[in-house]
Amino acid sequence: MKICIVTPSLGLGGAERSAAIQSVMFSNLGYEVHVVTITDIINYDYAGALFNLGAFKDKRNSVLNKVKRSIMLRKYLNTHQFDFIVDNRMRTNGLFNEVSVCKYVYRGFKVVYVIHSSAYINDFKNSPVINEWLLQDAYQVVAVNPRLCESIKSLYKKRGIICVENAVDLEAVHRATQSEFDIDYPYILYCGRLDEHCKNISLLIKGYAKSQVYNSGVKLIILGDGLEKPLYEQMVTDLNITEHVVFKPFTNNPFVYMKQAICTVLTSLYEGFALVLIESLATGTPVIATNCETGPSEIINHNENGLLLDSYDDTVLADAIKKMVNDQEWYQQVKANALDSVAKFSKDAISKKWQMVFEKV
Repeated sequence: MKICIVTPSLGLGGAERSAAIQSVMFSNLGYEVHVVTITDIINYDYAGALFNLGAFKDKRNSVLNKVKRSIMLRKYLNTHQFDFIVDNRMRTNGLFNEVSVCKYVYRGFKVVYVIHSSAYINDFKNSPVINEWLLQDAYQVVAVNPRLCESIKSLYKKRGIICVENAVDLEAVHRATQSEFDIDYPYILYCGRLDEHCKNISLLIKGYAKSQVYNSGVKLIILGDGLEKPLYEQMVTDLNITEHVVFKPFTNNPFVYMKQAICTVLTSLYEGFALVLIESLATGTPVIATNCETGPSEIINHNENGLLLDSYDDTVLADAIKKMVNDQEWYQQVKANALDSVAKFSKDAISKKWQMVFEKV
């Protein structure tokens, strides 16, 4: 069986890391795997052949160049005659792109569309007829967590929607945590894109400042890249906590940071799966997350492997951070629960669900 995975990139985000893990899972199942990247960002390890479509993108990303790349991708798919295409794109690049891909590039192929973000729900509601039409020929629509699956089912009333969670490579995470690490101070961690619209990092900075755990020497590490980094640097300056907040660039190995952190914090306004929470738990590190529409509540068992916050109030977040830092008896209990709580997201467990999609077993 030949499977083509289409992904925005192989770097920077959780959905992209999930696509990389898909390639490994499918290869381990004995399938021939090809990975197509829409942008020229290749950081994560992957299995199979790579077609870097992003290498052909011009600086202006002109309409003519988009058409050229669509033709190139169509030719690639026809040449290899894939049994399935697994589309992990975000589908946020406009109607022209979506019509080009769904109705021209993918025409005649069995396509599995993976919905990674709850933001898609609002996009669909804004243009329900068009979005239904775009995916009407889908072989399968997959949502990456149960709540997202139920929400999408309410939109696509005549189409079967299934849930296949993103996987975490527990063995690879463990190996990565053995790398050398030279940070010698305690810290809490944010790991991901520096994107205020989704990740709401300003809340984290305010909550950290209000917690005053820096008086105990506990710093905040913000690990990642993004256009809004200057916004956060200015906020840190305004709050007079510059010496306590450390900005670190994107790395292929965030796991070593997670392993040594007191906790990983996610204050998102929306998520699809929140893979970073699972990855942190896989290193044995508890998590704090806001209970956004989908994602965290399927991962966090409140007071068992972390804290799930039903508020975007910085005081509530500050109290959660202080609890992680100061309540050592409770902290050791949730830390001990962390790894076992994500066993259901292992490659082996999720591979079986994907095998059912492809082979209908």
